[in-house]
Amino acid sequence: MANKPLYYGKSNSSPLYYGSSARGGGPAYHQGGAYGMYGAYGAYGAYGMYGVNASAADNDEASIIGSFSLSRIVRVVSQRWLSVFVFVLIGMVIAFAVYRISPTVYEASSEISLDLRRSSGSSASALDQSIPDYGSNYEEIFNTRKPDWRSEKIVGMIIKQYRADNPSSIATDEELMETLATSELEIIRRSRLIRIVVRAPSPRLCAALANAYAKSIDKFTEEENKIRCDKAVSQISVNVKKQRKHVDEVAKRLLDFRTANKVDNLRSTRDTVQQTLRKATSDILALNSEKTQLVEWEKMLAQVQKDPTTYGSLAVNVPRAQEIATEFKSYQDAEGAYQKLLFAYTENHPEVLEKKKAADLSKQRFLDAASRALLTGRSTLLVVSNQLAVLEVRQKDLSDQLASVEQRIVLAESGLGQLEADFGVQNRLLEGLLLDENKARLEAQSNNEIVRVGRRANEPTKPVLPNPLFIFGGGAFLSLALGLLFVLVMDNLEDTVVNLSDIEIRLALRVLAVFPHVQRKNRKDVARFLIEDKYSQFSEAVAGLRNLLDSPRYEPLSHSILVISTQPGEGKTVTSTSMAIAYAQSGRRTLHVDFDMRRPRLAAVWNIDVDESRSLSHVFQKSDSVTPDFSTLVNNTDVKNLDVIVSAAPNGLSPATIFGSSVISKFFEWARNNYDRIIVDSPPYGLVGDVVSLATMVDSVLIMCCPDRTRFKPIQHCSRCLTEMGANILGVVVNDVEVAAASVFSPIEKGRRRTKYGYGYGYGYGYGYTPSGKGSAEDTEMSGEASEFSDEE
Repeated sequence: MANKPLYYGKSNSSPLYYGSSARGGGPAYHQGGAYGMYGAYGAYGAYGMYGVNASAADNDEASIIGSFSLSRIVRVVSQRWLSVFVFVLIGMVIAFAVYRISPTVYEASSEISLDLRRSSGSSASALDQSIPDYGSNYEEIFNTRKPDWRSEKIVGMIIKQYRADNPSSIATDEELMETLATSELEIIRRSRLIRIVVRAPSPRLCAALANAYAKSIDKFTEEENKIRCDKAVSQISVNVKKQRKHVDEVAKRLLDFRTANKVDNLRSTRDTVQQTLRKATSDILALNSEKTQLVEWEKMLAQVQKDPTTYGSLAVNVPRAQEIATEFKSYQDAEGAYQKLLFAYTENHPEVLEKKKAADLSKQRFLDAASRALLTGRSTLLVVSNQLAVLEVRQKDLSDQLASVEQRIVLAESGLGQLEADFGVQNRLLEGLLLDENKARLEAQSNNEIVRVGRRANEPTKPVLPNPLFIFGGGAFLSLALGLLFVLVMDNLEDTVVNLSDIEIRLALRVLAVFPHVQRKNRKDVARFLIEDKYSQFSEAVAGLRNLLDSPRYEPLSHSILVISTQPGEGKTVTSTSMAIAYAQSGRRTLHVDFDMRRPRLAAVWNIDVDESRSLSHVFQKSDSVTPDFSTLVNNTDVKNLDVIVSAAPNGLSPATIFGSSVISKFFEWARNNYDRIIVDSPPYGLVGDVVSLATMVDSVLIMCCPDRTRFKPIQHCSRCLTEMGANILGVVVNDVEVAAASVFSPIEKGRRRTKYGYGYGYGYGYGYTPSGKGSAEDTEMSGEASEFSDEE
């Protein structure tokens, strides 16, 4: 073992190469199957629905307490109950100390009743006006009066009353004032009662002060009522004098206003102007109508002079209308006779010529009459236009005058109405004040705010502080909360995987299978356990994983499978061997390859004596540019359909050089052509770079996880890096899960039964199980490379 690689040593701390946390995830393949607890896990596993994305996992990592759920709290408390118990125990000790050192305090309470009596009537009296507005209900009144009942004046009254009731008391004024400073006044709901609560170290002192407090409030209120009533009567008299003087002033202003503003004269002037304005408006309308007719007449006569045939008729009231109509009738008759002779004779016939002459003469007389009528109409139109202009100017002057008069009337009436209304209001106020003054004189001695002592305080028999229920209950609650917070923080800071939900939620990787713990003494027995017992829970779990990978969703990615782990001792060799046996037992030609060239294991598992000529690593090292015959490396096993290719100890080899050559890809090409399934065992990821090279050459990758041993950050780093390299990560196989039914796997020797349901790692990369620190003969039977299957990793 002189050439034993350094990375196989034990270490409980995370290696430095892991770097920062990163999220990775395999392809979105899943298969929902009805497997048992240890079968393959698909989209729905025994721990709930899968589907937590990477962002949700990152959010959990960002919180100092991690994810907050009932299942996690139960799990963490069950694992770290002792820490929670210590916190609770410390909390109870602190609570006991607080209880012991807290001073003893007694509490006594007295009650007073509060009543407000107001004067009846529709209007408030002067006495009511003198009383401040304390609110509309008793709670508002209490809150308003409370500062007065806690003032320095009433504190002095309380001390004075206490001295009068307890002349033998030796308490100083400072002690009494300190006690009164912690007193409380509170109104009892749905009542008129006010409770006075006083706390003091002495039961007699607190009761005496509570009673003195109630009496002092009674006296304080009575004095205030007397002062208020006296003040109310004097104030009302002053108000009456002021109001009477104000009424006289308003009456004088009203008289002066009536004298200065002659409202009646203004109203008469307004009526006269309105009548004149209406007459002018009527005349303007008549002249506008006459002007319109004259304009139309003028247009018609002007058109007739140009063409006499266009004449129609004129209104009867148009000057010379009858004359024009007569001449036009004569003209029409002459023109008709002419046209009739012209139809019978020629133009030069003597009778035709005579009629034409008569027609022309009639036309000329008609035109002359129209011309005379046109001149008359134009003269008349000019006269009407001048009259209309004069009337329009007068109408505008009258409108302006009427507006001015109306504005003066409005202002006068407005001021007069306001003064009259003000005078009426002031008179009514004066009458009310006079009435209130008379009532106030009758009520001056009445007590409008009544406070009576309702219940006297009795000496308490039991202290109210310290309260054991509050102290111990609060201490237990706070300590339990701090304990839960502490164990949740510790659980979140702990980097190891403890359950399946950690994998699916924090790592965002699906759990494909869960392998139970097998009670065997060395790894060789565990790796070949499927050959001995095909019906154990471990065998069923391996078969479940095989069936899941053979499902239509995963089968394209299961021809060649790489089994990796993030650190030694997580069971990848056992898992790869068990999977190879399971595939071979199902009838598929299976090749199991040991690519852990730095520390090969499979030769010891299958009891194969290997030399350098049949060692995978040595043949690859010597191949250079010549492709070797890979079939010479195959070793048959006692399992049908299963062949194994192993490697010898890496004496003088450089695995890094081997993985950088092209012979690796040629080997996988040969293996794919000759076998149905290829299961590859690899070194731990991260310690060396072999896994990165292998992951890109196989169809898929399985990551091993051992509860309470595997750490989160290495798996996160592994998943992210391999995904970025293009590898297909199918998911995680959880190994070495301990259950109570251990007898299913192997006979249980005395003292070796494990009855706890949880996680352990009795076998891992070492697979040794030695209860109570004792070994057995089988632990030392293996020699050579087989001896490397001890717990050394």
